[in-house]
Amino acid sequence: MRTIFKTLVVVLLTSSAFAQKSYAPKTYLGVRSGVNGSNMTRFALFENIIPEFKYLPAPTGSIFVEFELGERFSIQPELMFSQKGFQLRESINLGKEFLGIDLPVSGRLSMRTNYLELPVLAKIKMGNPKEAHGYIVLGPNIGYLADADLVVRVLQILPLRTDIGTGFFKDFEFSGVGGLGYEIPLGKGGSKFFMEGRYQHGFSRVLDTPIIQLPVRNRTFGASVGVIVRLNKK
Repeated sequence: MRTIFKTLVVVLLTSSAFAQKSYAPKTYLGVRSGVNGSNMTRFALFENIIPEFKYLPAPTGSIFVEFELGERFSIQPELMFSQKGFQLRESINLGKEFLGIDLPVSGRLSMRTNYLELPVLAKIKMGNPKEAHGYIVLGPNIGYLADADLVVRVLQILPLRTDIGTGFFKDFEFSGVGGLGYEIPLGKGGSKFFMEGRYQHGFSRVLDTPIIQLPVRNRTFGASVGVIVRLNKK
């Protein structure tokens, strides 16, 4: 990841150096919504005791501003909501049968953490920017933990929700974001529709454990759609 970010810096400097002076910068306002699949890394101390973490599907969304610095390069700061965590799924066999089929009691535990995040992304466009085209986004992100809870379902029908607070977690998370997208122009007014896939890699520890620094970090995949509208149309 560090090599990727060093490469990004080189791209930024090169793009700025060769940008056309006659280019009139454009500014866009955008919204994005989608679904994340998040997980946490397990720690070796309890790896053989606790079950395997499953990916947690959860909503995500953001509002952002895109500042074009050239025809193919933009800076995009965002205000984003993201829900992260993991799932545990277990079942217990009651030893009873119905029509020759075992009847297990199944349960699912979901640990969910809600973050307000501020990614600042570099956006590099591929192909003709005036037509439908692909793009790459890459940059750092800082997230603030708003709250956390546990949801337990027994027999998949009885949800039990418990607010566990934020005392077990660090307030801030530092991560890197990378993604691929595709933009489609909507008419001649500068508006665009886009589809995007992202990966978010957590660099900082999530759990606040003063005695043992457990290396638990977030890993998140996401898919989203949205629209952007040009603000300065003159």
